[in-house]
Amino acid sequence: MNTEKIEQQDTSRKSKTRSATWPLGLAIILIGVVLLARNLGVDFFFLHLDNWWALFILVASVGPLQQAYVAYRREGFGAAMANSLVSAAFIIFIALIFLIDLSFFTWWPVFVILGGLSMMTNR
Repeated sequence: MNTEKIEQQDTSRKSKTRSATWPLGLAIILIGVVLLARNLGVDFFFLHLDNWWALFILVASVGPLQQAYVAYRREGFGAAMANSLVSAAFIIFIALIFLIDLSFFTWWPVFVILGGLSMMTNR
C-alpha cells in the first residue's frame, strides 16, 4: 500500500514539473522559429530594433508570469501571485529599458518602487 502512495506522489511530481515548464519551452521554440524564419528571408518588424537581443531578456519574464498564474489558480489573488507579478515586472522593465531606449538615469526610481513592492509582497 505504501508503494502505491509513493508511485502516485512520484507521478504527481513529474506531471507538475512538466506542466510548469511547458510555457518556457514554448517560448524557446518560438524564438527558434523566428530566428530560422529570419535566416530564410522572412522580415520581422521587431527585429529591426537596434537592441532586438533584449527580447531574450523579456523571455525570462515567462517563468514568473507562469508562477503568478499557478498561484492565482491555487489560492486566488494573494501574496504569492503578487510577488511573482512584481518579479516579472522587474524583468519586463529591464527589457523595456533596452528595447525602447529608455534613459536609465531618468527611470531608475522605478527599481526602487518595484523593490518596495517586492518587500511588501514577499512571504
